[in-house]
Amino acid sequence: MLFVVGVGSGSERHFTKEAEEILKNVDLIVCYKNYKKFVERFNKPIYTTGMTREIDRVDYALKEAKDKDVALVSSGDATIYGLASLAYEINAVKGYNVDIKVIPGITAASLASAILGSPLNHDFVVISFSDLLTPLEKILKRFRCALEGDFVICIYNPLSKRRKEPFLKAVDILAEFAKNNNYVIGIVKNAGRDKEEALITNFKEFYSNLDKYLEFIDMNTILIIGNSSTKAINNKMITPRGYLNKYKI
Repeated sequence: MLFVVGVGSGSERHFTKEAEEILKNVDLIVCYKNYKKFVERFNKPIYTTGMTREIDRVDYALKEAKDKDVALVSSGDATIYGLASLAYEINAVKGYNVDIKVIPGITAASLASAILGSPLNHDFVVISFSDLLTPLEKILKRFRCALEGDFVICIYNPLSKRRKEPFLKAVDILAEFAKNNNYVIGIVKNAGRDKEEALITNFKEFYSNLDKYLEFIDMNTILIIGNSSTKAINNKMITPRGYLNKYKI
C-alpha cells in the first residue's frame, strides 16, 4: 500500500500523530533528497531523488508499494502542491492498481497565518507563482481575479534568484488595486523551521522598498496579502470574520 504523507514544515512538533504512526510502520520511505533529514529518525530504508525528478520518485514508490507498505513524503500537505495527485495519476495511467491513502499535513499557509496572527480568517485563495508547470498568463489571471473578488491571497513559491518575472508582474497588478486600498501584507520565511522570520507591512511601504524585499523573499517564503478588511492589531495581521459588524460587545 502507498501512504502519501504530509509532514508539515518537517519539524517534529508539526508531524501529526497519524503521520508519525505511518512512518514508524512502513517498510520504505520515498522523498525529495532535501526532506531526508526529516524522516531519518524513523530508521527505515529511504529512497530519494532530486528536484524535477518527481515522476521518477512517485513511480518508484508505486512499484515498491505493490508488495510492501511505502510512505511517499511531501512537506506541508501532500494534496496542496504536493505529490498526491501525481500518485493517483500515475497509478491509473500505468495500471498499477496500488491502494493509496493520503495522510494530511499542516500546510505552509496555515503555519504562516498562525505566525502572523489570523489573516486567513475569511475567504482566501492560495496561488503558486512557480511557472514551471503552470503558464504565467494563467497565474497572473488567477491573481487578478482574486484581487477583483477581494479575497485574501496566500502566495507560495513567490520568487527565486532566477525567476522574478511572475512576482514582479503580480506586484504591478497589485499596484493597480492598491490605489484605493493600502493592503496589509504579511511575509513569513522558513515557517516552522530554523531561522523563521516574519514581518507585517503594507503595500505602500512594500512598493517603496521593493528591492529590499526582493532580497529577502525566496522560495521558502509565504506572502499573505490581506483583503479590504484586513488590519494590523497589536503587531498582528488580522482579517475579521465579521462578528463585530453584526453583534454588539
